[in-house]
Amino acid sequence: MNESQSSGSISQWDEYVEQVRKQLPPAPQGLLDFYVRWVPWLAIVFGVISLFLLVVAGLIFTALSPLLLLGGAAGVSEGLGALLALILGIAGAALALVGGYLMLQRRLTGWWLIALALVVGFLTNLVHLAILGLIIDVLIAYIHVQVKPRYS
Repeated sequence: MNESQSSGSISQWDEYVEQVRKQLPPAPQGLLDFYVRWVPWLAIVFGVISLFLLVVAGLIFTALSPLLLLGGAAGVSEGLGALLALILGIAGAALALVGGYLMLQRRLTGWWLIALALVVGFLTNLVHLAILGLIIDVLIAYIHVQVKPRYS
């Protein structure tokens, strides 16, 4: 894939998000200012904490994974589910950490990384049928879309 095709697809996503943003009712200015100032820091802090805890959990899971074989097919199935959850959690935490850092610099790449972390969180909540988590993700995404023009 050449560079013009990849930048063309990014601009298509930018256009799509801009259309969605224009169709949404505007959020209060104070809320948007709060989001731009503090959410990158929250993403960094919770990204670091999540990464640490998930790596520790992954090490413990790795050490105990042979015991899952004692559970037969059900144990292996649960183990694969736990491994997938760990992988998605680590990916989401890493996206939040890097995205938060780049959002502090007001870079659009950081905005997109946080958006991707929100998508990962939304899909995880959807798979687990976590209704409250879905609602929270949608509310955060609403504000996240509203602040996109502040990043370049």
